[in-house]
Amino acid sequence: MIASICLLAYAAALAFLIPRALTRVTGGGHSPKLAVTVWLTAIAVAISAWIAGTAGIVREVLGSHAMDPMRYCTEAILALHDLGWGGDIALGAAGFAALVASLAAARRMVAALRRLWRRSRDHAHEARLVGAPTRQPGVVMVHTDRAAAYCVAGKPDAIVVTSRAVQRLSEPELAAVLAHERAHLKGRHPQLMMLLRALAASLPALPLFPAAVAGVGRLVEMNADDVAAREHGRDALLTGLVTLAGPTPADGAALAAAGTAVLARAERLATPAARRALVRERFTLMTTNASLASAPALVALVCHH
Repeated sequence: MIASICLLAYAAALAFLIPRALTRVTGGGHSPKLAVTVWLTAIAVAISAWIAGTAGIVREVLGSHAMDPMRYCTEAILALHDLGWGGDIALGAAGFAALVASLAAARRMVAALRRLWRRSRDHAHEARLVGAPTRQPGVVMVHTDRAAAYCVAGKPDAIVVTSRAVQRLSEPELAAVLAHERAHLKGRHPQLMMLLRALAASLPALPLFPAAVAGVGRLVEMNADDVAAREHGRDALLTGLVTLAGPTPADGAALAAAGTAVLARAERLATPAARRALVRERFTLMTTNASLASAPALVALVCHH
């Protein structure tokens, strides 16, 4: 029982206390892919610890009465009556509220995920209908006065570039920007952001999930920058991002090349990290990730003894 309670406490600590620390640890952006892994580990461990702790308590409570369920029900009813009718109402209301809240959160998450996926799929379909095909596979051009490039997940996925962007970008810049968007689709970043947004929408009171949306959203852009810079050079990508800097697409499921943390990303591209700083950040991230993953087993072991 104590180990299960400790796991629940650890899950609560991750949900409420860890976001600021994670934002600080992953904020350097020198190793964005590893930093995304840290955020996802924190989320997975928090959810797993909560489920394991809850299951452990239920198993232990029910297990001690598994051979005599009528006796367990009788004792539970008598315990409630010992508190009086006020206790009956309070405990019953608390249990009912917890059940309703859990079911509501799960339903909101599924509904939000479906809504985001449907919106993204429809956006990709409409872009292919409205846009003109290009020589680039999966890329369509939409005629508008705003310079932009972004990708949306669908069946199939689509990369959208506006006619104004094609006019303003040089050939190397356009190639770098399109490589950035392909990196998003290859890494399944749109789907990842949909999942995180659905978690944040269903559990807005838990700081971990909204913080993950902001932190991971920034990091996946940096990761795509790294892929594009390796293929087409930092200068072409940097000037392309500056040219396209502006508001993000209205569709929350789309990832725009120049829609998130443009200034920080531009500074990062203009001044690459020194090797010492890169090694130090990677060591910190790996240590943090290992600590997050191993802590539940350690907590359960210590609390069990």
